[in-house]
Parts: sequence; C-alpha cells; structure tokens
Amino acid sequence: MPFGVMYIHYITMENNTSMTVVNPTNTLLAEFTGGTSGEVEMMIGIGLVKDSDAIFFQYLGEEQQPQALVQPTSGKPLTRLSNVVLTGISIAEDIGEFKSTKLNLYLQSSQGRTIMLTSGLKTIWSQCVLTSLIGMYNSYDLQTPFSLDSWKGNSKMRPCFAAVRIGQTKVSDQVMYDALTDARADRDNERTEQLLRDSVATINKALGGPVEEVAVSDEAAVDPAAAELF
Repeated sequence: MPFGVMYIHYITMENNTSMTVVNPTNTLLAEFTGGTSGEVEMMIGIGLVKDSDAIFFQYLGEEQQPQALVQPTSGKPLTRLSNVVLTGISIAEDIGEFKSTKLNLYLQSSQGRTIMLTSGLKTIWSQCVLTSLIGMYNSYDLQTPFSLDSWKGNSKMRPCFAAVRIGQTKVSDQVMYDALTDARADRDNERTEQLLRDSVATINKALGGPVEEVAVSDEAAVDPAAAELF
C-alpha cells in the first residue's frame, strides 16, 4: 500500500457488529475535485479544527490526527467536490467521546468511487446541505450529479457553510430554509433537530435506504465547541 492506510470502522444497522476496513489513501482527492481518477475511498470530517482554514479533514486512523485536504498545487484548502452523486444518507448516534449525533453523506464520483462526509447533525454545514438536498428532492432527480461547495464563516465560532450547485444553479428549499431560520431565532433546538431528522428520513427513503452506519472512533482533533453549533 504505497499511499499509507486509512482505517474505517463500520457499525451495521441490522446487528450492531463492527469490522475494520483498511484502504490506501490520498489518490481519490483529484477525482472528486475534477482531476484524474483515483483508486481509493476516503472518510472525511467537516471543520474539525475551528482555527484552521481547512474545511475537509481525512480520517487516517485511531493513532493519527485527521489530515486537512488541500489543493495539490496551491496548498489552499479544498472547498469543492465536483460532479458527485448522492448514493446514501444516514444519522449515526452517540459517536465518539462527545457522544455526537452525526450526519453521514455518501457521495460517488463519475468513476464509481465512494467517499463519506460526516458532520454534526445540527451544525450549520449540515443544515445547509440538507436544505439543498431537500431542494434537489423537490425539483430534481436525486441521482443528478452536482457540485458541493463548502467554506468557513468569519464569526468567532467559524462555522462551515455549504451549497449544492447543479451547473451554475444553486439548489435550495425556501420552506426548509425559513423553518430552520425561525427555529434558530427561537433557540428551539428540538425543532431544529426534528426538521433535520425529517429531511434525512425523506431523502433516505427516496434513495431506497437504509444504509450502513459509520462510526469514527478517533475524535482527538475535534474542538468540542465546534462539534455542535446549536
């Protein structure tokens, strides 16, 4: 394995058993950013280090800190995953030291490789993504290829934001956007979480779910203040 290894811990929904999958790393990045195709899969956390400009962090295993993903030529943080298709979505409960509730997205490249993105369910990034995916559900085929843009905000907590684009068109759902905005304004955490869970259930059903749950056992690099913004 010339590229090192990545350890991914899977917990199945049916029997709660676990197994470890060992894969080489690094060569898939170019494929998901519009470059050459890769040969491996990745598991990626969102905004794990509050003070970093990086958005995407690749999990490398229990004994290693997640690695920030950057553009190979400029060294700037990776901000776009291009020409991907949503193949699965799920919620994982009680993950890691902080017993987090995670949103898991499974994205497939045009070459058929799969990565998984994982973020706190109630983070702004997850709220943005789910608002966009409900927009896709209402206006497009969920199998439509899209680009996923992500960026860091400038406020003290430096939350991550996201947008889904099909071609040049930004996809969203105004009803869900307004409902989440109102819930945050009222500091209604239960309402916020229910809106997000309902949207995951709707999308998962449309995709023909369920899918496997994935648990990341190493959260050493996660800032607890950034794990859940609301």
